Amino acid sequence: MQTSEKTNESFDAYHERSLPDRLAGEWGELAAKGARGLSPLAIRLPDGRAYSYVPEASTVAIVKGDGAAATVVELDEACWQGLRDSTETPPGLVLSQRARAVSGEVSDFMHWEPALRVLYEELPPYDADAPLIGRDGREIDPTLSFHLDDDPERMADFLRVTGYILVREVLPPDEIDGLLDAAEIVREAAREGDETSWWSQHEDGRTMLTRVLNAGIDPRMRRLPADPRLLRIVALSDFKLEPTDTDAIAVLYKHSRMVFDGKADQPWHRDCGLGGHKFMCPLMNGILYLRPANLDTGELRLLPGSWNTAGCSVVDQSDTLGVGIETNPGDFSLHYGCGMHAGTPPVAEEGPFRMSVVFEYGRPGRRFEQGQEHYDQLMHDVDASDLR
Repeated sequence: MQTSEKTNESFDAYHERSLPDRLAGEWGELAAKGARGLSPLAIRLPDGRAYSYVPEASTVAIVKGDGAAATVVELDEACWQGLRDSTETPPGLVLSQRARAVSGEVSDFMHWEPALRVLYEELPPYDADAPLIGRDGREIDPTLSFHLDDDPERMADFLRVTGYILVREVLPPDEIDGLLDAAEIVREAAREGDETSWWSQHEDGRTMLTRVLNAGIDPRMRRLPADPRLLRIVALSDFKLEPTDTDAIAVLYKHSRMVFDGKADQPWHRDCGLGGHKFMCPLMNGILYLRPANLDTGELRLLPGSWNTAGCSVVDQSDTLGVGIETNPGDFSLHYGCGMHAGTPPVAEEGPFRMSVVFEYGRPGRRFEQGQEHYDQLMHDVDASDLR
């Protein structure tokens, strides 16, 4: 997993020397592929200095000024430096109102995010048609699932290539029953506006709880991330990762017919998609399923192999894009936060719907404010509808 090194290079020097030099080589063709179909974008500082990114057949041309751009986005130099150093993202800057479109559409800036990662971070663009090849040279089936006693080398290779893994029957029914009880206890304790839960609006006007963020207040939930059975699966990663010692364990409660706000149902995204990739990643999200998760009840969908690329701009929110994780109670999935994934709305009208426990594994010594758990708490009262 690549991340760009922090640089103190100025806005002008970077655009007049470093970036054009890189694009003059082989990287220009990859950048052109990543920016294919995008309208020219200009990034402008408050003092008027600006550079336009203009997609061409075999490169992305860097043009001084903003006259060549369909959309002009203004932000300060520190925010641009954050984009360059992979600590900021277009969606994060837009939601926090630190970037604005002075002409054109702000959505164009967000569609440019994967292309900017190709330019700035030297990550390859995601190619949905590229075969998933394991270490043995054979193509991997991205729909495979495993059991705890399966060959760990094969499991690790699957995780390495796809960026996710699903392991069946990790916890037995009696333990799931206890966790269901805990999930109901923390659900009853949640209050709208309490900053430790997410609430969304149903089509009939009701406000409904969609996520509790502090489920670790229940000791059964608190023990879960460090369960040896789950850590066996985490150990399949090529990175040394560990659970954060925190009450910030989430329980997700799915409902049908919710008004989209980015919380009850989530669009295609990365877990570092609001910023902090340089500090947060690599990170992995572990999900323990308490109720069945599938197309009817609300499932997790992933783009296989996207985790080690620049990702892609996904406008199509269909239920057939990528790979769906269909699970039963006691199953456990693990995915890299950099991989593109989405939480689809239930298709069925009547429940019970998906209920799952979500927690994070990060680098040793990582602080709470450098994790997705922190962003979850900051997002408790943010309407992310515009990110769709």
